[in-house]
Amino acid sequence: MESEKTFDAAIIGGGVIGCATAWRLAQAGLRAVIIERGKPGREASYAAGGMLAPFAEADEPSHFLELSIASRALYPEFSLELREAVGIDVEYRTEGTLYLSLTRADDEELERRWEWQRTAGLKITRLDASAVRKLEPLVSESLRWALEFPDDHQVDNRRLMLALEMASRAAGVTVLEGVEARQLCIVGQKGQKGQQGPQVEGVMTTSGKVRAGAVVIAAGSWSSLIAPCQAVQIGPVRGQMIALASPAPPVSHVLYSRRGYLIPRRSGILIAGSTTEHVGYNKSVSAGGIASIIESSIEMLPAARDLPITDAWAGLRPMSPDGLPIIGPDPQIAGLFYATGHYRNGILLAPITAQAVTELIVRGVSSQNLAPFSVTRFSHRGAAG
Repeated sequence: MESEKTFDAAIIGGGVIGCATAWRLAQAGLRAVIIERGKPGREASYAAGGMLAPFAEADEPSHFLELSIASRALYPEFSLELREAVGIDVEYRTEGTLYLSLTRADDEELERRWEWQRTAGLKITRLDASAVRKLEPLVSESLRWALEFPDDHQVDNRRLMLALEMASRAAGVTVLEGVEARQLCIVGQKGQKGQQGPQVEGVMTTSGKVRAGAVVIAAGSWSSLIAPCQAVQIGPVRGQMIALASPAPPVSHVLYSRRGYLIPRRSGILIAGSTTEHVGYNKSVSAGGIASIIESSIEMLPAARDLPITDAWAGLRPMSPDGLPIIGPDPQIAGLFYATGHYRNGILLAPITAQAVTELIVRGVSSQNLAPFSVTRFSHRGAAG
């Protein structure tokens, strides 16, 4: 890397959030650089399932649900734009999600979701077992009933990640692979009259200093390891997954239960997940984790019992203390922005996050209400400085 090369914006992290943001910034005419400790998109983005499911996973009305719905609504155009830019079909699919009730305990959870979403005027359908089997004949005989979420969609997250990386590079983004961001470079001091307040001027990396007028923290589970961002407290949560081979896909909808999910791919693969494990930065695949996924898969779809396992992997989801993303500017360090902590929703929220952060950097204001996702909501933290 050329010594102290200068950019308009440096994005720390080359996952789906980082690449989408860099792409949008480049499209806005900014010189952007991605600083990626490994290979772009090979962490949580690569390990995800690709569900765009704001409704099936919503527990209550919230600002987060509103943000998720707005981001899902961007996907038809977002996926088309990527295809036109780099020729990759991210396999955006609109069959929807079937949330299955298989036990009496499931009934209670689904009833609760049915009541509040119906009352809120959201698009949701209640189906009896016979109606579900008309849609998915191979679903379990234990099925009691189900909720259909037609506006929950999906993409192939690995194809999406490849497309975003290629689109970023094609738009002129510099990508520094295998380069670790160590700390932010900040000038100015807090609290001294007549002096400029703290302002970011770049990033110190393992390959030297990268100068930039704006820095975006989009490093997922590694965000809190970058000085002085330790107080942000983003922690890794392991999620294990398996792939089942099925030349003739046994289902067309995403099947969802309280214990797991099945995602059909056009390639003939059935993705099954997932676990939620607080084990630090351990990405190993465990026998217990895989066993629980297999059990929930067969519970929903008995035919899964005979499908060969072709792959198994784990990823680290970035989780904030309250489980919500951190999006927006730092309150005390000018030029510093956050786009991290998306936990289970990085794929879903990539379009809206990239749009919002780009608006903040280019215009100083976002069209989205980002106040609920500000880093300032963690009252124990005054600022990143």
